[in-house]
Amino acid sequence: MDELMRLYLKQMGLTQRFKEREVCQLWPEVVGGMIASKTKNLRMVDGKLFVSFSSSVVKNEILLVKEGLLKALNDRVGEGVVKELIVS
Repeated sequence: MDELMRLYLKQMGLTQRFKEREVCQLWPEVVGGMIASKTKNLRMVDGKLFVSFSSSVVKNEILLVKEGLLKALNDRVGEGVVKELIVS
């Protein structure tokens, strides 16, 4: 059944959009509860993950671990899904 769904998504050209949505759903699990609670806005557009925070301290912390966070997200959903992390 999973394979059938993957083939359908691929055929319809929806695989990338599905994986981008999955990134947003996995965000709290990857970053943890405290950072997730300070996340104000989160969206994926064409491989770019746009994130804004309600705390400048959390924003700075994310900027310090940006590359590791990109790797952790891509490890979960597939290499190359998140190409860039844009923090504001």
